[in-house]
Amino acid sequence: MKRWVLISIVLLVAVPGWAASPEGRVIVLGFDGADSRLTEQWMAEGLLPNLERLARAGGYARLNPTVPAQTPVSWSTFTTGRDPGGTRIFDFLVRDPETYMPAFGVAKEGSRPFLWGGNNPAVLLVMGAVAGWLLVFVPLAVFRRRRAWLWALLPGLALGAAGFWIGSHWIPEKVPEVVNNRQGTPFWQVAGEHGHSCVVGRIPVTFPARPFANGHLLSGLGVPDARGRIGSPAYYTSDPFYQLGSDNEFSIEIIGLDRADGTIETYIPGPPNRLFDRPPRIDAPLTLKVAPDHSFLEIETCGQTATVRPGEWSPWLEVAFRFNPLVTLHAMARFRLLALDPEIRLYLTSLQLDPERLPPGFLISSPADWAGLLKREVGPYKTAGWAVDTWGVSEKVVDEEVFLEDVHNTEEAFRGLLRRFLDGDEQLLVHYFEFTDRIGHILFRFMDPEHPAHDPERAPRYRQAFLESYQVMDSIVGEVMEGLGPEDTLLVLSDHGFSTWRRSFNINTWLARNGYLALTGGEGRTQDLETLFDRGQFWPNVDWTRSRAYSLGLGGLYVNLRGRESGGIVPAGRRYEELRRTLARQLESIVDPETGKHPVARVYLREEIYHDFDPNLVPDMVVTTSEGYRISWQSALGGMPNELFMDNARPWSGDHCTLDPAVVQGILFANRPLDRQRVDMIDVYPTILGLLGESPPEKVRGVVFLQGGGGA
Repeated sequence: MKRWVLISIVLLVAVPGWAASPEGRVIVLGFDGADSRLTEQWMAEGLLPNLERLARAGGYARLNPTVPAQTPVSWSTFTTGRDPGGTRIFDFLVRDPETYMPAFGVAKEGSRPFLWGGNNPAVLLVMGAVAGWLLVFVPLAVFRRRRAWLWALLPGLALGAAGFWIGSHWIPEKVPEVVNNRQGTPFWQVAGEHGHSCVVGRIPVTFPARPFANGHLLSGLGVPDARGRIGSPAYYTSDPFYQLGSDNEFSIEIIGLDRADGTIETYIPGPPNRLFDRPPRIDAPLTLKVAPDHSFLEIETCGQTATVRPGEWSPWLEVAFRFNPLVTLHAMARFRLLALDPEIRLYLTSLQLDPERLPPGFLISSPADWAGLLKREVGPYKTAGWAVDTWGVSEKVVDEEVFLEDVHNTEEAFRGLLRRFLDGDEQLLVHYFEFTDRIGHILFRFMDPEHPAHDPERAPRYRQAFLESYQVMDSIVGEVMEGLGPEDTLLVLSDHGFSTWRRSFNINTWLARNGYLALTGGEGRTQDLETLFDRGQFWPNVDWTRSRAYSLGLGGLYVNLRGRESGGIVPAGRRYEELRRTLARQLESIVDPETGKHPVARVYLREEIYHDFDPNLVPDMVVTTSEGYRISWQSALGGMPNELFMDNARPWSGDHCTLDPAVVQGILFANRPLDRQRVDMIDVYPTILGLLGESPPEKVRGVVFLQGGGGA
């Protein structure tokens, strides 16, 4: 008996985490953009019964998001327990102080040598020559043929030449590489290192997927589509007069068809060719065959055929973008036939990378083959981080019903992933849904009678659709609750809330009018982000030698600081501090003459909200807006339209990105009582680790709000 007690003690000491780990599982469900005010309203009306039951049995609190209240920013704090200064994820966009040029804040793209890099032709020449020589020499030598070495020279030279040609034309010298900018240690990595098994599904800013002990991870927001973008749909039409608006902010590619009947040869737009000199882009062939009576359309591509009728979606089709006989990018495509008579109207959502055949080194899961295994087990799912298609409805290429169909299809696939995860026995399960956020962006105009794009006739239908999205969230929570064991802990949370976006504030226009941003003449251009990146046309009319401040991104305000910015003129010290406080005071006092309201809620100095930060990277100030207002798309890109304020009459009608956090609080539920009611996103990290019996690997500012132990 004593021997067994001794063995047990030895095992508990030797295996990390066993002694401290709770018996139950910790399950964390994240719903992007789920708003506290709407959730509370619909719970009070009895429309969210599972969340109401969870709040009664356990606890509920409003969750304060980060500053700014942006998806990658808040989820990065959730992941690491650091504030945005510490994670270095503080906006969708960052700027280079040397060039003033923007870049995506979540990750940076570079390249790495493939195989032997620039030596590929030479190495393959030698390998081919040696292989060809041996291939002939060895059998001749075995049979003792005279001058075997001489007979083998010609095949060796031939294979060497072939190797050199292949290395020069079919093997890339470099391949793209993405580096995640997020700093800090994810809580699941800490848990895994202490022996806890984990599964993490689609949390933002986890691409490329980093391996960690005892865990599986599927990356979320940050994974590009097959064209290397956040999203890049295509619209096919035979209407020769169709034109998309000049402010195509979401980069939808319009493909004209030369006829509306018979057989039509066209293409699926593919990725830019970043591997070889030519061609500039790799497309895939597409054949459309219109039925004689225009009742259906046959879609043929890459050896597959699908038949769709107006109003139908195609199944997932595999698309191969062939760079050459050795290099092919594999993607998945889905079409929606909008109309067939009198004109063809066909929509192609963003191309998804095939998780079973990913490019070498392109890690969307850990282990690397797990993404493909999930596809085989639960069926096709979208791999791009921004999965729900908000682009088509934003540009009015498709209507709200098509948007809602895509929301449903996407959510059902990710719900299937959650069920697969729940069937496992991991001690920590974390899974994320995005549909609540995407619904908020597109349908909020129907919730707000004062919105410029509000349509009273259609409002009842889409207010109901908005509610139904929260009811889907409620049903997902209910399904998980039904499977909870007595010792399990369930957390349900969102990264931020939502509100209406009625008016846009052009902050760079204000800076220019008030002498902070000097122009050389002309007006700032309004172009879509992808086009600006492609052409490198930012700040075309700014005189940096006379400019003191500028705004880039969604709320980032920078001083043109001497010694930091290449054209900086403001000296550090007293003048820098005076300028920041003057800007904050003046911006907060602005009044919109049309509404009589203050568009700017508060201007935060960076040291007020960030504990540790890189002063060369992080904005000097963060501008947050009042309810109903947002920093404009144009300002985010350095544009300066003539108007200081503009009505937002677009379908993208709800937002959170620049709103003051007090306006867009998220939700937090647990299946047992919370220790306190004021909870910030930074508190989630130490709380989850505490539930597993572990401590953060570094000193954190968050405070635990839920102690270890079984659920209620």
